[in-house]
Amino acid sequence: MRRSNGERHYFIPAFTGLATLLIGIGIGRFGYPPLIPSLVAHGWFSVSEADYLGAANLTGYILGSVMATRLNRWVPSVSLIRVSLVVTTLTFIGCAFRLAFPWYFLLRLAAGVTGGIFMVLTAPTLFRHTSSQKKGLIGGFIFSGVGIGIALAGTLIPLLVTAGLPATWLAFAITAVVLTILSWKGWPEGSNERHRPASHGSHHKRYAVLNRTVFLLLVSYGCNAIGFVPHTVFWVDFISRGLGEGIQTGTSFWVLLGISAAVGPLLTGYLADKVGFAKSIRISLLVKSVGVLLPLVSTATWSLALSSVCVGSLALGISSLAAGRTAELIGPEEQKRVWGLMTITYSVSHAATAYLLTYLYSCYHSFYLLFIIGAVALIFASVADYLSSMGSKVSVSLNAV
Repeated sequence: MRRSNGERHYFIPAFTGLATLLIGIGIGRFGYPPLIPSLVAHGWFSVSEADYLGAANLTGYILGSVMATRLNRWVPSVSLIRVSLVVTTLTFIGCAFRLAFPWYFLLRLAAGVTGGIFMVLTAPTLFRHTSSQKKGLIGGFIFSGVGIGIALAGTLIPLLVTAGLPATWLAFAITAVVLTILSWKGWPEGSNERHRPASHGSHHKRYAVLNRTVFLLLVSYGCNAIGFVPHTVFWVDFISRGLGEGIQTGTSFWVLLGISAAVGPLLTGYLADKVGFAKSIRISLLVKSVGVLLPLVSTATWSLALSSVCVGSLALGISSLAAGRTAELIGPEEQKRVWGLMTITYSVSHAATAYLLTYLYSCYHSFYLLFIIGAVALIFASVADYLSSMGSKVSVSLNAV
């Protein structure tokens, strides 16, 4: 078959998607938290300022998710992604300088915006030129880029910061430049298209429809975000302080989670190509709920390690599956729009839950309560996905999206 359809050389577009998410989210988003202690220790920012910079990136990510499909109506998808890659690289270079807080805030905000654009546009752009038999595998490659970034952040950044903060940020920039060059021409032929919402009815009204199936998938994906919060926000603190194991032990389990996140999407992608996206999502959500509950069963090393592996491998694996499932349910004209809505839902649910669970912990001082909430959310997510697969009857207009 022709290379333009991504069939014969599917590895090339898969690597392109992987590199894009590794730069924009793996490094651009998850490369920052491990730098916070150094930013504070070197006197660049106070603890509260460093936390605000992290919040700026998350805010930008949500804004980018909202803006992506609207920008794509004016700028072709691949061109928009390439411009965003350049902007992301420039933010890394800018962060290498000891700038005033407002300028640093804008740089981290911009990196968040481009990250949101990458998340919304990358997978749908590649899926449109991928056969149904390869969507799971390619989706797995794409989202493993985020996991690779998390793993690298946990392992290499502690070594890089010994050379100084400027050297660390410049290392980010060099990595981004190399990956951008390698993947620049890896997009399938014909994929540089503008987003054109589907027209419906005799008057060709431009609107999207979210049917019962997709609505429940959206609910499931939001609950998945809730279930991930205990591990993303509290896991290291739970092990290092709650169990008294120390920060080094807590960090080692976080690195294990990150390595699992790099491998997980490939495994879920293989599973999706065998049994389908819908069934794979339900299985993955239930396994992830078991991973979240494991600390309630035992805090032995084997349990903590297995919990890290289960949650880490399925954190991005489920995102890959959800993107593939969206491609099955929605026409190519509307997939970016609906996947953008799912990305927004995930981000807002994750952020809101992080604040809520932080408040609950301050009230009850119980990590175990947080794990119970996360597991219940994941079980509910699996039920919602099961109901989603049973068909669609109710339609909801998405004009505002």
